[in-house]
Amino acid sequence: MLALVEFPTIVQHYAPWFEPVFSSQSLIQFQRYLSGPIVSENKTVDGINRIVVIESRNQSSLNRLLTESPFSEAALNRQRLALLDSLEGTRIKPKGVLSVDDTLLTHYGQHFDEIAYLYDHVKERYTWAHNPVSLHYSDDQTDYPLYFQLESGEF
Repeated sequence: MLALVEFPTIVQHYAPWFEPVFSSQSLIQFQRYLSGPIVSENKTVDGINRIVVIESRNQSSLNRLLTESPFSEAALNRQRLALLDSLEGTRIKPKGVLSVDDTLLTHYGQHFDEIAYLYDHVKERYTWAHNPVSLHYSDDQTDYPLYFQLESGEF
């Protein structure tokens, strides 16, 4: 198993963009979380925590960042988009395309977080489901998601 003794260069380079979003301790956790999938074969929170020896913490700290941390997801997305806009290759261009996609993910049962009773246009009936809606940008050089939310069925 490979040990992570310092954050990857790319994480170190771009981490300052996210300082306005996180407390200093949460920013370290964010860097640990971003570094894990780059380095670790096991991309779970436990797998990431096992390889990180720099800024070593209990696994529960990384879990809290992802589940209970008070950072704003909207602010994080704004900073991510500001970062992408600052780079020539990922900046939104006049000939770029925006696409909207919603995908109905039917579930058999009602014990899922944020599940809703939604209309399935294919089966022409209501069903318990998640309906993630995403806005995606694409051009000849790049493509990336701009926005994502779960549709609740309430308007």
